[in-house]
Amino acid sequence: MPVPLSPSDLSSLAADLRAAGCVFAEDEAGLIAATAADPAEVAAMAARRAAGHPLEHVLGWAEFAGLRIAVDPGVFVPRRRTEFLVDRAVALAPDPAVVVDLCCGSGALGAALAAALDRVELHAADVEPAAVRCARRN
Repeated sequence: MPVPLSPSDLSSLAADLRAAGCVFAEDEAGLIAATAADPAEVAAMAARRAAGHPLEHVLGWAEFAGLRIAVDPGVFVPRRRTEFLVDRAVALAPDPAVVVDLCCGSGALGAALAAALDRVELHAADVEPAAVRCARRN
């Protein structure tokens, strides 16, 4: 449940993030407030972001192909430009489709294809234990 921050507190959070070098500080402040469970978590998340951690790792998720994909430290964040690959695969996939996502990382590609295709058998694999744990959640 989002933490209700006053406009003043949200502005202060955005100012702190901007001072730390976050270019989209207002957007990031809103995402942190919407994701955190309580004010202490807002503070902890803001501190991690100000320390330079990727926003998606701070939030614990990234938006990809219209899905909220869980991401953990040690796992690459899915990038919007990779959605082109999903679009191409969907356009070329037979029905039913068998999808093999090797070095799957967070599992974003496989999850997006499974969501977009009517009938799909998905196999995802990675050698990194953190990635496997993350992909299983997605």
